[in-house]
Amino acid sequence: MDAHRKAHHTIVVTGAAGGIGFAITRRLLRDGWHVVATDIDQNALDAAASTVDARSQFHPIQMDVADRSSVAAAASALSTNGQTVAGLVNAAGLLQDVTAFLAMNEHQQRTIWNVNYFGSVICTQVFGEQMAVTGGGSIVNITSINEHRPLPLHAYAPAKAALGALTTLTAGELGRAGIRVNAIAPGFTLTPILKGKIAAGKRDVKTIKAHTALGRLVEPDEIAAVASFLMSDDASAISGASIPVDAGWLATSHWMNFADLQHGSQDTDAGAGQPD
Repeated sequence: MDAHRKAHHTIVVTGAAGGIGFAITRRLLRDGWHVVATDIDQNALDAAASTVDARSQFHPIQMDVADRSSVAAAASALSTNGQTVAGLVNAAGLLQDVTAFLAMNEHQQRTIWNVNYFGSVICTQVFGEQMAVTGGGSIVNITSINEHRPLPLHAYAPAKAALGALTTLTAGELGRAGIRVNAIAPGFTLTPILKGKIAAGKRDVKTIKAHTALGRLVEPDEIAAVASFLMSDDASAISGASIPVDAGWLATSHWMNFADLQHGSQDTDAGAGQPD
């Protein structure tokens, strides 16, 4: 079934010119899918187009996920061209510098929410309606480890948590239309933006690595591999799930509260691991 779908159906990727979005786009193209790569930045889309191998399967469209008319126009163009949408990856998102909550203004909050949450709402409604008419499909939302354990990003973290909740809600409602909805929650991923923050001294790689089970950061292609799986028939019974891809950060970051674990000696007494 996958081979037929890949040959005749399209996956829409938002934020497709960005780090994680572009990695997912490349992986889906390599898997044989036709990909409608959308991004608000036309120059970035042009640059992406110049580097992909499967040019005949790559269809770039400039689109603003926070603008319903822009999303609707893109969806209409796909329908007019006879492209059947079998999947949607909501990867478009804005990052945020650490800012004290009391210092944040409403505009900063709304800017993040409009893209990171409402952009996914709009795209899920518009492209989800197309999928419901044509027999279903798969939606993947890119959330964050902030969905599960908020970091001090007072607009970004709540918006990602809300997107995680939306994943569950839409999975429940759209399932009978044949639409699966899941989320990927990336940890610290070596995108160009994160590399820039590291170079600027805004993120401490040594500390991040120390807080992960695997002792490293995540590569964008590792996120893309999970997105590919969730789009495939191998994930046909999976819906409403959120999969952390974080090198084990969620599993071990809280261990840093225990000095004996930090120094490599684990207490094997009966009460070990219990809060004092």
